[in-house]
Amino acid sequence: MTTTDVVALYRTYNRAMAARDTSTLNQILAPSFTLTHMTGYRQARADWLAQIEDGTMGYQASKEKQVNVERVDDTHWHLIGQSLVTAAVYGGATQDWPLTSDMQVVELNQQLQILNVVVTTY
Repeated sequence: MTTTDVVALYRTYNRAMAARDTSTLNQILAPSFTLTHMTGYRQARADWLAQIEDGTMGYQASKEKQVNVERVDDTHWHLIGQSLVTAAVYGGATQDWPLTSDMQVVELNQQLQILNVVVTTY
């Protein structure tokens, strides 16, 4: 796998999130995946996917601004991406969020998977 593959995975993640495509997310997120929200709340994979499906996490669009990838070793990468994400979350109004995603990616069984994402604003 290459850095280009990791960037493609990040883009797939963002497209799937905005499209509420939990089937694709289910394939690219590691079973132990966690998402740490900008509030500091750490959410398990199944809970986050359920909230995408029921609209609690109402992602609508994601516009990539910048992405950088560092190869840690033969099977691990560290990605930092910045995107402007349009969403209505927890019943709030739709707004644009300038988000930085600090992502750990691993190759497992010849497939890239996202281990965790820590989201902050920029």
